[in-house]
Amino acid sequence: MKLMIAELRKNKGISQQELATVMGVAHQTVSKWETNVTFPDITLLPQLSQYFDVSVDELLGLKPLPSRTYIPCEAGTKDYWSKRLKYLRCTRKFLWNKDYLQFLIEKVWKINDPIHILDCGCGYGFLGTMLLPLMPKGSTYTGIDYSENLINEGRGIFHTNGFEVQFVCDNVLTYESGIKYDFVISQAVLRHIDNSHLFLSKMISFTKDGGLVVCAEVNRELENVGLDIHGMDYDFLCQYPGFREMWSTELKRQGRDYSVALKIPKMMRDLGLRDIDIRMSDKVNFISPEHADYAEEVAAFIEAHEFCEYKTSEQQALVVERFMNHGMDRKDAEYYCRKQNNITEFICQNRESLTFTQFYGLHISYGKK
Repeated sequence: MKLMIAELRKNKGISQQELATVMGVAHQTVSKWETNVTFPDITLLPQLSQYFDVSVDELLGLKPLPSRTYIPCEAGTKDYWSKRLKYLRCTRKFLWNKDYLQFLIEKVWKINDPIHILDCGCGYGFLGTMLLPLMPKGSTYTGIDYSENLINEGRGIFHTNGFEVQFVCDNVLTYESGIKYDFVISQAVLRHIDNSHLFLSKMISFTKDGGLVVCAEVNRELENVGLDIHGMDYDFLCQYPGFREMWSTELKRQGRDYSVALKIPKMMRDLGLRDIDIRMSDKVNFISPEHADYAEEVAAFIEAHEFCEYKTSEQQALVVERFMNHGMDRKDAEYYCRKQNNITEFICQNRESLTFTQFYGLHISYGKK
């Protein structure tokens, strides 16, 4: 427990002595409460909670205070993604089977002639590396992203590959393009930003009449239950208590919607697209020591899930405070930290013999302008 008396007292604008007088205790007693040296007598808890107009759980720091200033998640900002190149490289390979993408291009979208592709929020251009070899010869790729670090990485990747590729370093939400594209796509972008509706409308504005708009987004809840590590209890692995409360808070306070993968088709319809449909990637990752690239696969998995190191008490405290600021109870936030450390420890002890199955649940929504 972390008593919130000091914060509540300061918010109320009273001194320790004033609170002591109201509660009928010594000034030094309040000081000890606020430094967690001692805890209030159980008979005082209802009186304290009534005085501060909070629940006992909120008083004890078990639930977040309603009055706490919400600190927005940074996952939709340029600075955040500029430092996430390694993460992107490790996660993108787990999302697609190349033959399924080829099936979409040839059989579902029926792309038979060269097209001009725009990848919105392209990162380092991963989708370009997947799409261009499968598209009709003569197709072009343009990637737009606001991170110069990621854009420069993409330029280096495509420097000598023979495809017609261009990168634009700009913010999709404010970018004005003088060109209309046949095929406008985004991948795992809308789940991270505060205004997915505006982002999608911008994608549509970049699209030619008759062109195709595609959004590939991970279903967050499927992702949470889509991991099994041999030797660990699956029920333990798929339990994420408190995440619904956190997601609800982020949606309400910030507009960040982790359920956006399932909402995109209706958003597309509301924005005027036609022939809307949705598919799911067939990629399920099975990793075992028999694989030739096993060490690389395990390293990517560890980086993608932040199982790199055992978190100290101080590091856990920061995670707990951040999660509670976003609506999660303390016990659920602490459970998450313990769980991450348990998985990290198991992986470290069994790194040479790990076997796991992972499914992200990538939804692919598309419609014509």
